[in-house]
Amino acid sequence: MAGYVGSVRLLSDYLDLTVEQARSQWGQVLRRQPRPRQEAFTPVEAILCYGLFFVMDPHRYGGASMHRAPKVLHDLADLFVRPPGSVNNKMMNLDGSRANAGAHEWRFFVEMAAEPEQFPHLYNRVILAARDMGIGPNRLPDFLSLEGIHDFDLLGQEELSRQQTFDAVLEVRAAKRRARLLASDEDTTRMAEHEIRVGQHRFAKQVLENFAHSCGFCGFSPRSIPGNKLLVASHIKPWAACDDKERMDFRNGVAACPTHDAAFDTGLITVNGGLRVHRAPKLEASSRADPGVDRYFGQALKPKLIIPKQGQSPGDSYLTWHQEHVFQGVVAT
Repeated sequence: MAGYVGSVRLLSDYLDLTVEQARSQWGQVLRRQPRPRQEAFTPVEAILCYGLFFVMDPHRYGGASMHRAPKVLHDLADLFVRPPGSVNNKMMNLDGSRANAGAHEWRFFVEMAAEPEQFPHLYNRVILAARDMGIGPNRLPDFLSLEGIHDFDLLGQEELSRQQTFDAVLEVRAAKRRARLLASDEDTTRMAEHEIRVGQHRFAKQVLENFAHSCGFCGFSPRSIPGNKLLVASHIKPWAACDDKERMDFRNGVAACPTHDAAFDTGLITVNGGLRVHRAPKLEASSRADPGVDRYFGQALKPKLIIPKQGQSPGDSYLTWHQEHVFQGVVAT
């Protein structure tokens, strides 16, 4: 593993970063030359590495699989003049996964978990300074679509409302961190909760992208007004019933408008292995008797789940689970 040279960082170097300091650090990065012994990460680099958590899970990549990491990681590695594995390792330093992580690194992660509203401001400061130094979107893409925006809502958080299951998962994750870090119970719990919530955000983002930001049941596609919350990305087999792998599998998700999401979540509609949409008997009866119901569950509800050309169909095992445990009817074989 390559060594590092440079000064020891303080938490304030990240949290109190000014645009002027960021410009200076970008100047260092732009003058950097490849060398066997890497320089220490600057705060601007570390802040962007933290931002990558909203896009990818660093624990999924390493060694021979690094080439499969999202393109943005490779873009940042090129800009930083570092191997992609170095950027990935920095992420695991930040979330406290690596034993040799500096305390300032995982404490920055804790601070962002405790006060997440700070991050969009830091991200914008880093991006603004980069643009001032001539680093355009071709070299440093706005990979969080936050340039000029200071509000950042995590996606899919409504699914985490089943407190008993959430607390049980949280305690297991926090216990693993306590075994590695000299951190308080409060800090490890906060880090673990942030990890879960960011993981749910990544899942929801992947599901929306897989469905091309359209409702899989009716085709509703409000793409020109991003951040509108008019589309929901949720699990087919609910989060509370999943193991960790199933929770992060985007093929265990469907994108839907709020009306069809609620109907799917409560079992009024389901989807079989051939992607055909089925209505529960009570929904069929309501469509005949109740005003307006047929408008949303008649012709508007497509006969088959809409999968975009480049999208992947949901996993059969998840659809079967939904039919057997959620659907308020019987799917004919």
